[in-house]
Amino acid sequence: GCDASLLIVPTPTRPSPERVAIPNQTLRAFNIVNAVKSALEASCPGVVSCADALALMARDSVALLGGAAYDVALGRRDALHSNSWEVDLPAPFSSLDDTLRHFAAKGFTADETVLLFGAHTVGAAHCSSFRYRLARPDDGTMDESLRCDMVGVCGLADQPAAADDAMTFLDPVTPFAVDNAYYAQLMSNRSLLQVDQEAATHAATAGYVAYYAANPDAFLQRFSEVMAKLGTVGVLEGDAGEVRTVCTKYNTS
Repeated sequence: GCDASLLIVPTPTRPSPERVAIPNQTLRAFNIVNAVKSALEASCPGVVSCADALALMARDSVALLGGAAYDVALGRRDALHSNSWEVDLPAPFSSLDDTLRHFAAKGFTADETVLLFGAHTVGAAHCSSFRYRLARPDDGTMDESLRCDMVGVCGLADQPAAADDAMTFLDPVTPFAVDNAYYAQLMSNRSLLQVDQEAATHAATAGYVAYYAANPDAFLQRFSEVMAKLGTVGVLEGDAGEVRTVCTKYNTS
C-alpha cells in the first residue's frame, strides 16, 4: 500500500483490488483518508498524492499519540493498478522466522522488525487473528489470565465464531499511546499475536525486545526512524503512476 494501491475500491470492471485481499479486509477509517485528501485538493489541487498523504498521516498519528516526530520525504506517486493477488504481507499466525525473512527481503534487520512490532502499542486485533491460540492453555506461550479473558471475548477455536469477529486492544495498558509498554507485555507472555510473542524468546530478537522494554526513550527514537524507513519502501516516483484526485479511484476510471 505504499503507493496508495490499497485505497482503490472495487468496481464491476476491476473487482479485486488490494482492499478485498484477506489481510486487508479488517482495515477501516478509509473515510478519514478521503477527508484529508479532499482538504488537500481544495488547497492545492493535483499536487499531494494519496501515497504522500498516507505517509504524512502515519507520521502525524505517531507524534499525536506521544511518539517522536520525524521528517517525511515527499514526492510519492499513486499506483495505476491494485490487485488482491499481489498483496505481500506476513500473516499474524506466520512464524517469526518467516516474518524476519519477509522484512529482510525489504531491507529491514531483525532489530528493525522488532521495532515495527512496536506499532502494536496502539490499535486492536480481531479474534480471528489469534483465536486458534486460546485452545492451548498448557503450551506456555500465553499468560493464563489473558487466555481466559480472551476466551470470554472470542470463544474457543472449536466453537462457532461470532459473526462480528470482535476486536480487543493489542496493548490494553496504554492503548492510545505510542510507548514501549508493549514490549513488557511480550516478556510477560501477554501478546495476542503468536509472531510477536515468539520475538521475546527467539535468539535473533529476544535481546531487542528486552532492550526496548527497558529503554522507553530509545524505543521512541528508533521507532520513528524505522517508520520513516518503512515509508520509503515500494514507492513510485518521477513519471511513474499519477497523483489521484480522489484516493478511491484512478483518474482515468
